[in-house]
Amino acid sequence: MSLDLVSKRVMVVSPHYDDAPLSLGQSLVDGDLSRARSVQVRVVFGRTNWSTLLHPTRSRARLITAWRRGEEIAAALRFGYSMKALPLEEVILRTGSMDPDSFRGESSLAEDPLVSRVTAMLRSWRRSCDVLLVPAGLGRHVDHRIVAHAGVRALRAGLGPVGFYEDRPYTAYLDSADIAAELAELGLSLEPQDVSGPITERVQRDVRRIYRSQMDDYFLDAQQRDREGGTSERLWVPT
Repeated sequence: MSLDLVSKRVMVVSPHYDDAPLSLGQSLVDGDLSRARSVQVRVVFGRTNWSTLLHPTRSRARLITAWRRGEEIAAALRFGYSMKALPLEEVILRTGSMDPDSFRGESSLAEDPLVSRVTAMLRSWRRSCDVLLVPAGLGRHVDHRIVAHAGVRALRAGLGPVGFYEDRPYTAYLDSADIAAELAELGLSLEPQDVSGPITERVQRDVRRIYRSQMDDYFLDAQQRDREGGTSERLWVPT
């Protein structure tokens, strides 16, 4: 089964500022999403204090949120989508911890209370789109997995077509067995669907230029892995 995006109103649910262009930038430029009727991006965890350029403290959350929102507006202009952000706090604000174990965990998170809250958001947005795209939660980032499980609930509630996009930069570090194991935790039968050609240096360069507050060696190495591997952007769609 494939998910048809052509001439559809597509809503991409982005856990944070940057996830949509990082994960689907090539598709937005010249792949399936470039042929959608419209693309809307909803940033779920719109309150953030994460930046590679400033030490992330709670007192800087307002400044960094404004900075990152500005980056997302620039990305929306470059990649051709409309954008709105919700005022939910990202995980490092919720926990106050910068320990990677606090925002990349092994637990499923299917029953996290935030899943219900995000599911309600998806329900309210459903009338304004034909297709929902949510992250697959690959790489085990807490916020991504919460949104992924909300997507599962939306699908089971009959809220229309739902696709799960591969989360960049994390997917670049996972092999096929890792991806299969993490997808299995969603409890769905899924198959891959390419939605772009190989990711190009031009798109990667634009992402680096726009999201300067986020670029570090981890992101740059992930981009190189994707480029050298001739990687295409993918959705995972229910069979």
